[in-house]
Amino acid sequence: MRIKARNNHKDTSPPSFLGVLIFFSLSGALLLALMLLRAAAFKNPSLADAYTRSVFRPLAAVWTRFQGLLPFSLTEFLLILGSPALLILLILALIRLIRRPHYRLRRLLKKSLSLLAIAGLLLSLFLVFHGINYARSPLAQDLSLSVRQRPVHELEEAVRLLAKAASQTREEVDESEEGLADPGSLAHMWETAYVGWDLAAVRWPALASSVRARPKGVLLSHYWSYTNIVGLYMPLLVEPNVNIDQPAFMIPMTAAHEIAHAQGFAREGDADFAALLSCLSHPDPAWRYSGLMGAWKSAGNRLLQEDPDLWRQIWQEELSPAVKRDLAAESAYWEAFQTPVADLSDKVNDTYLKANKEEEGVKSYGQVVDLLLAFLEDPGAADLFFSNPPADQAG
Repeated sequence: MRIKARNNHKDTSPPSFLGVLIFFSLSGALLLALMLLRAAAFKNPSLADAYTRSVFRPLAAVWTRFQGLLPFSLTEFLLILGSPALLILLILALIRLIRRPHYRLRRLLKKSLSLLAIAGLLLSLFLVFHGINYARSPLAQDLSLSVRQRPVHELEEAVRLLAKAASQTREEVDESEEGLADPGSLAHMWETAYVGWDLAAVRWPALASSVRARPKGVLLSHYWSYTNIVGLYMPLLVEPNVNIDQPAFMIPMTAAHEIAHAQGFAREGDADFAALLSCLSHPDPAWRYSGLMGAWKSAGNRLLQEDPDLWRQIWQEELSPAVKRDLAAESAYWEAFQTPVADLSDKVNDTYLKANKEEEGVKSYGQVVDLLLAFLEDPGAADLFFSNPPADQAG
């Protein structure tokens, strides 16, 4: 009876706001400070560069040492278990709010402040591990590349070069029983994911980083494909997630792209080009081939818009039958996932990118082509795309 009396007293006592107000104030202050830092960084990219070197990388390097010990996607785990748990907690909170009429508005306000404080902390984590990196100096500046409008013939030359290099490299890649490129086991890919990055960093110091975020394959990748998403960097966990149900030959490039985000390259064009350089520097032909195919599709899509006939000509003349088989299999795979869910996912991603000052939205993925064309302006750069440069490509 005494226990019941105490509980009844608790039910009729006004809720204390001191703890939640302190939590809310600290969360808000941290978020405000980070938002001001981000705003200042967009006006002065050197500030963002210093932040990436001195704050982001040390913090991310420490966190990924522990996160990388988990062989599964923590993002997927929390999404699958966390979503139902949050829903149950919300329902229980509503039931409790209805059944206990005393100080109902105060208790609702207290819970609302707690939720806002938690949301503020999550947003702060996003800014710490990704949001501020959007303000960094462009990768083109770090690599001394001259990005500008270029004539169609330069785009044509790049697409031909990539087609030839991909066709040559494809001959070195193992094949599955279906005659498709087989990059090997996922375990081997994850284990060797940073080999190319380390070699690329020797040649291009701008790619050097102490962060070692282990890429994770998503177990429910087949269902994830309905969103047309091949990879996802989860900033709150510094975790690169990879769709492992997609055609296997594109898994290495996808992993490299998400790793690039974990390395501090937030903008999509920069992440794609950094990933390409890491793939081209990798001794495993499967990684080289994946990077070349990613670049060929990006450059080829732009040429297709500029001159469809020229694109078809290069397809017929330069791509090997094996490469065409891989591309046909990829096209057939994604055709099965063209649903309204994919369209919605594309719109959400477009909104997210524009909110982070990537003004072209999802079209910003194509900026890798501008970096590629600027990179190929160096006469010796083409050799990097071939393991054995042909006579007409030798520097």
